[in-house]
Amino acid sequence: MKLKRIILTVLCAAALLSCQKVDPFQPAALSGTWVFSAGHNGSEWKDLNIDRVYEFNGSGGYTVKDLKSGIAKVSFYNGSVYAKEDSFVQTDTKVYSVKSSGQVYRFESLGGDFSISGSGADEMVFDYSGSLEYKRYKLSRVKIFRDSEDPEPTPTPTPTPSGPSINGTELKSGNDLVGLVSDSATGKGIPDVVVSDGYDCVATDANGVYQFKSNRLSRLVFISVPSEYKIPVASSPSVPQIYKHVTPDGTVLRNDFKLIPLDGGKENSWTFIGIGDPQCATASNANRYTSETIPDIKAAVKNRSSVYAMTLGDIVFDSTNMWPTMKASMASVYNGSWFIPFFQTIGNHDHDSLKPDTSDDVMDDYNATATFVENYGPTDYSFNRGDVHIISMDDIPVTSLASSSKSNGKTWNYGKGISNTQLAWLKKDLELVPDKQNKMVFICCHIPFRNVADSKFTNCQAVVKLLAEFNEAHFMIGHTHYTQNYVYSGVKAKGGLPLYEHIHGSACGAWWTATSSSTTTGEPSGYTIYEIEGAHIKDWTFKGTNRDITDQLRVFDGNEVYYSSKSYPLNWYTTSQKAGSSSIAVKGNTSLKGCFVATVFNDDDTYWKVEMYSKSTGAKIGNFIRLANGASNNVAMCAFYFNVKNKNSTSYTSTAASHYWYFKPASANPAAESDWEVVATHTLPGGDITHKYSCSKLTTESDFAKAFYF
Repeated sequence: MKLKRIILTVLCAAALLSCQKVDPFQPAALSGTWVFSAGHNGSEWKDLNIDRVYEFNGSGGYTVKDLKSGIAKVSFYNGSVYAKEDSFVQTDTKVYSVKSSGQVYRFESLGGDFSISGSGADEMVFDYSGSLEYKRYKLSRVKIFRDSEDPEPTPTPTPTPSGPSINGTELKSGNDLVGLVSDSATGKGIPDVVVSDGYDCVATDANGVYQFKSNRLSRLVFISVPSEYKIPVASSPSVPQIYKHVTPDGTVLRNDFKLIPLDGGKENSWTFIGIGDPQCATASNANRYTSETIPDIKAAVKNRSSVYAMTLGDIVFDSTNMWPTMKASMASVYNGSWFIPFFQTIGNHDHDSLKPDTSDDVMDDYNATATFVENYGPTDYSFNRGDVHIISMDDIPVTSLASSSKSNGKTWNYGKGISNTQLAWLKKDLELVPDKQNKMVFICCHIPFRNVADSKFTNCQAVVKLLAEFNEAHFMIGHTHYTQNYVYSGVKAKGGLPLYEHIHGSACGAWWTATSSSTTTGEPSGYTIYEIEGAHIKDWTFKGTNRDITDQLRVFDGNEVYYSSKSYPLNWYTTSQKAGSSSIAVKGNTSLKGCFVATVFNDDDTYWKVEMYSKSTGAKIGNFIRLANGASNNVAMCAFYFNVKNKNSTSYTSTAASHYWYFKPASANPAAESDWEVVATHTLPGGDITHKYSCSKLTTESDFAKAFYF
């Protein structure tokens, strides 16, 4: 019997392999007779050896009859060929008939991975990549059968890379984290997408391919989503899904990402929500967050179509059991038809205190973040919206374990700052941001930076210097359970505005205190809404939960003594007072006696002013003076928590942030004054927008009894 030979022609459409499990796609027609052949020596094809023959008619499943092993099932998905490597090594010169309907191919029940490395109209060349060495095979459409004694020449195949490759890009030896980032609409690779494992950062090449060597501690590979594409979302629960878990083991790990283009391209105008410290320790806390904060956010942005939220740490409160509940609370949050992605920043209480203290700070931090990583992905990552580059980082280096009253029974002691390893990652990430001088940058962390000269914050100055390379730069911070804004007056971004640090008051207020919603300096619990336009924050407004957005200040009588009949009578003007069974110091300020005292919830000492007017005539009466930070407590709030809520902790007597402004009328008796109105004016950095908020009523002790007043 004469040996039959095959004449081949060359094909065009490339097919790509993904090493993760492949799910079925819609089939498309494939017909004709195809053969598998082996015999490639690593650089060119030798004599063709037929290993399998398939005949497709596009009408159903098919089987392959093997002379030695009998029946083997075969299926193909999206052009990617899967098969066990040893199923192709034997040579079989007999032609067997096969029937099938499929478009795309996967060799089920055989295992092993093959990637398509070259193709033409009637041919696919693919590589076995299950080890450091590769073998190459060819799937070819049969065009002409001829006797071996009278063969026609085989055309020269289209040149292919000499080693394993993806989408035409040859993979370099030693790179074990590889993959393709592609456009779901066109199927084409997307260039210049930043991919990272938290230690290194690379950009995809012209073919949309990334490749790099993993760090020994790599546990994720993730992308910095470009502005032109939607944030990928897990189907259940609906949360941002910019990452895939990896476990480097010496083999090549391939993970592909498909991105969906945004309708209309990148967003020039969009909304960012900054949320400080939900810090839920119990189901009751989580129920309040779900029933109070989340609906309030949805209502506040109901007329906006492009909204992205960032929780700024302390999602839980040393309560590992709360992770599923909190993840669900910020999943599938829809504003009409628009899904609001909630991104997460890790806080000190999100570090898992059930992990052992090894006395190795690096490994302790690595282990303590594992639960967060499992639930939410990377602790240090970035993404892009419009002309804004958004970074989230873990700035809490844990040091040792301590006891806690929460469900874990323990909590981590910690420092503040980012390590040299993290700084190296940040530099790599920012180096890959094009056109920085025309972009804005947000860095989202938990613990405040506050001061470029803060020697206790590791690498503070280095981070500030990196951010100043952008047109505009903002720190988005949580942790303190009070609102504070810090203007870096000595450091300006390229656009001319100083760097600005937004410290967000907590969503939980003073830790979900019953019938109370105040932070530790007296402003309401809530969040902040930022309106972005291009590379600039056009507007921002603090929003108290379940309060009107115009509710931005209160006015007190600096002469009033609160709870004079209770254990701890307190006033605004006495500098040394005591409260609680531990005789905790409460600080007033002598300047406040005889004055109107205005507390402005989200003020700073640069872009705000407070003035007194006649309400009936509109005539200006005078200017308020702002107390310096550290100059006083919110004495009214302290009086409420110590006398009514029976608190006994210095947590309620913070003086770090001052929101207190004072004006003394001629009478030195605010309670006797009439026809007045306090107006607080906020002029946004850059001067685009000015907000005016007014109050013409004194807050007195009787108001404190209202539910959720403090």
